[in-house]
Amino acid sequence: MKYKYILLVMVLLPVMAWAVEPDTLNIEEILITAKKVKNGVETPVYGETIHLLNPHDGGEIFKFTPGFSVVKKGNYAMEPVLRGYKFEQLNVQFDGGVHSTNACPNRMDPAISQISIEEIEKVEVIKGPYSVRFGPVFGGIVNVISKRPAVKNGHKASGYAEAGYQSNGGNYFANVYAQIVNKKWDFALDAGYKDYGNYKSGNGDTIASSFKRFGYTAKLGYNIDRNQRIQLNVRQSFARDVLYPGLPMDAIKDNSTIASVDYAATNISNQVLSLKVKAYASFIDHLMTNEYRPNYGATHSSTPVEAKNFGGRFETGVKTGMNSVLYAGADYQYIWKDGVRNREVYKNMCADPPVILDPPKSFVDKVWQNSSKQELGLFAENRWQLSESFTWQLGLRVDFVSFDIKDPELDFKELYGNDIKPENRISPAVNSVLTKDLGNGFRLQWAVAMAQRTPDITELFINHLSVGMDAYEYVGNPNLKPETNYQTDLKIEKSGEVFTFYTDLFYSRLKNYISAVVDTTIPRKFMPCKPPKFTKQFTNIDDAFMSGFEAGFGMKFLKYFNYKLGAAYTYGQNLTLDEPLPEIPPFTINTGLSYSRSNFQAVLNAQIAADQNRVSTSFNETSTPGYTVFNLYMSYSPWKFLDVNAAVTNIFNVNYVEHLSRPYKNMDASSLYYEPGRSFNIGVRFNF
Repeated sequence: MKYKYILLVMVLLPVMAWAVEPDTLNIEEILITAKKVKNGVETPVYGETIHLLNPHDGGEIFKFTPGFSVVKKGNYAMEPVLRGYKFEQLNVQFDGGVHSTNACPNRMDPAISQISIEEIEKVEVIKGPYSVRFGPVFGGIVNVISKRPAVKNGHKASGYAEAGYQSNGGNYFANVYAQIVNKKWDFALDAGYKDYGNYKSGNGDTIASSFKRFGYTAKLGYNIDRNQRIQLNVRQSFARDVLYPGLPMDAIKDNSTIASVDYAATNISNQVLSLKVKAYASFIDHLMTNEYRPNYGATHSSTPVEAKNFGGRFETGVKTGMNSVLYAGADYQYIWKDGVRNREVYKNMCADPPVILDPPKSFVDKVWQNSSKQELGLFAENRWQLSESFTWQLGLRVDFVSFDIKDPELDFKELYGNDIKPENRISPAVNSVLTKDLGNGFRLQWAVAMAQRTPDITELFINHLSVGMDAYEYVGNPNLKPETNYQTDLKIEKSGEVFTFYTDLFYSRLKNYISAVVDTTIPRKFMPCKPPKFTKQFTNIDDAFMSGFEAGFGMKFLKYFNYKLGAAYTYGQNLTLDEPLPEIPPFTINTGLSYSRSNFQAVLNAQIAADQNRVSTSFNETSTPGYTVFNLYMSYSPWKFLDVNAAVTNIFNVNYVEHLSRPYKNMDASSLYYEPGRSFNIGVRFNF
């Protein structure tokens, strides 16, 4: 039946074109431009409100967004994937420039997991490397905007308290938000707690996916005068006993602290429109073990790791003509990671039969080898209003990048002939965006860009650890070249009160694309008697490309109804090896019918994913079957002080696996990573 739906939509798409965009969003909360100069490359992530969909994780926001998929290693800390770009290929940040980095080599703690879903005001996206102002960009920018204190219904003090329950897993959550807003200063506090259990898949199997999380965010702002503001943000998160069915270990604890301070001045003079200064610091303390795994009886493994991220940016907006604005500035980021894996081996599983070791043997494996990376970027982006309907954006950027490794393992040094410190790099970037208003709500946009991404610490320095969604050990490569993206997007859209559509075609030619391939000259280091016998090494693919589209439409009818449909597809090809690029999401359709009144909302949505049979042989990737999943969300506000949310997710209890959430292949069959089955959810919010 699902294939009939897919065929029907594929027939309709060329006629109706694509998914709705409810409004245009800026990459920062306070983006100052000349009145006539438009910034048209930003698009919203999704059209429905976060409050209505009530996702439990930051990454879950992207599950039903055309062009996006998620990498899901557990029911916690999902990561967005945009058009096949993931991890450091996406620039994920908070509030226009705050960064965090993972301490866990398996990415149990990505940046998106360090912000509570309840404090998110909106999420903004630039698809492609079409901005130079917010750090190096290779595949796109995801900017998570948190709530800022504001007077509500004329009250200086306000807030809410909410709690809810989800049947699949016996999940509980609670959150409280309070704010005080005066003319000169404001303060807000957001705090929440989640206790999620192991859920059941569509066929009734229990999936080890429980977690507990507590977090809070405090914001203090001071308005120096009408055009100057300073704000301090402190965010802390504490996760405990997080089970990851898609990884070889679980997180016993994950503590994070992120602090930032912002200064903004606007309308400084007739020429100087704005000045913004931001500084931030991020600290991650992470511990993972195998104590809940079947192999714990043979080996006790414990991996305490740390990560630090310091940085900042400043930018000034200057009027360079009657109809042009120049944004220029600099940003800096320093990333440091270190930690070890401690192993107590009680049984030699490579002996036949296995041999008990008394006393057990102890080993210490270096995880990050005390590594660091720092980037200093200089940028300039000018926007011209060439005519009443024609705008042009031109951006230039250059990054100065350096690396360090202070405590390497002996075998890692030997693998590369003791030459393991990469040379300093200079990475340029340039983009051009032309936007033409065609009238009657139509707009045409053509964007081109060249961008580079230098390798991250994992790709450079990881040493024989299982950091992928498979049982292979991975080894870093300090000789990696930066990957280069030559990308173009052609987008046409129509906005209107009744009917909206858009179509975005993209093509990326990728040089020195970074992936991992099996190297039969590098044997497995740990448990050499177990398959697979060889190691995956990070390497450059000389030539590759990705192309595809996002498309959809939206239509309002019968006053209170709204229908939306969006589809996305990416075709990735390794031209060097003449095979598909690995880990590319399948063709996916997202569709939804909503009903909205002043105090009641309901959304019935569906996600239809095709089979993904285009998989990489060199990556040893496996194909996945398609699926169709329906969800129903409702929100009712009988009084101003009360909101009630209810939902039924995976209505038909489908048993399915998402392609980018393939299970860790060295686990028991009972731990295969299927998505949650049907769940009945309820939540209540009291406003004050």
